[in-house]
Amino acid sequence: MAVKINAVIFDQDGLMFDTERLALEGWEKAAHRYGICLDKEFLRDLRGCKPDKVKEAFLKKFGGGLDYDAIFEEKRQYSYQWIRENGVPVKPGLKELLIYLKERGVKTAVATASSEGWTQGNVKSAGLDGYFDEYIYGDMVKEAKPNPAIFLMAAKVLGEEPGRCIILEDSFNGIKAAHAGGFLPIMVPDQDEPDEGLSKLLTARCSSLADVIGLFEDGTFEPAGTGTVRTI
Repeated sequence: MAVKINAVIFDQDGLMFDTERLALEGWEKAAHRYGICLDKEFLRDLRGCKPDKVKEAFLKKFGGGLDYDAIFEEKRQYSYQWIRENGVPVKPGLKELLIYLKERGVKTAVATASSEGWTQGNVKSAGLDGYFDEYIYGDMVKEAKPNPAIFLMAAKVLGEEPGRCIILEDSFNGIKAAHAGGFLPIMVPDQDEPDEGLSKLLTARCSSLADVIGLFEDGTFEPAGTGTVRTI
């Protein structure tokens, strides 16, 4: 049965902006200087997690003697410097989708594990600060993705039921959180394609944010598990 969508909740890094790539480059450069090797699966599992959980995972994997704070700061500065020199790397179709949703009265929110400063800096630099109704940041909830807390808070402040909200995500943890919260998860892959298990949690998989417009035009949103995952 098709569902009427009243709101769209956006992840930020890797979904709205090509900043997961910058983070990956920053992690690799910083880790190399400190003599550790980071595999992609380890970093994949940390995408969407709150900073304290990321630190905990690093110390568990590499030992308590690791100067994590120094590595993290070097990684962070890499992203900030890149953006200062090149501008915010906006993902294709983002503004077109936001304009489309605004014209049709669909509510929007950003739900991100990142800080308010990082998020607002990116949104304003990209000229998109007039397109979102609400913002939820990682420090506003106790539990991080794959716990659905951040998405549930976003739905609450938007005044909508989860089943009437699409979640746009690029990460495995984000999709798991959206599904756990009873939302309609749509994945726009960035660093990783969904595997068979994750695909079962999806309402749809889109190649770009612009393709989400096509889903609205068709008007056939269905909860995950009700049929074949739509791929655009």
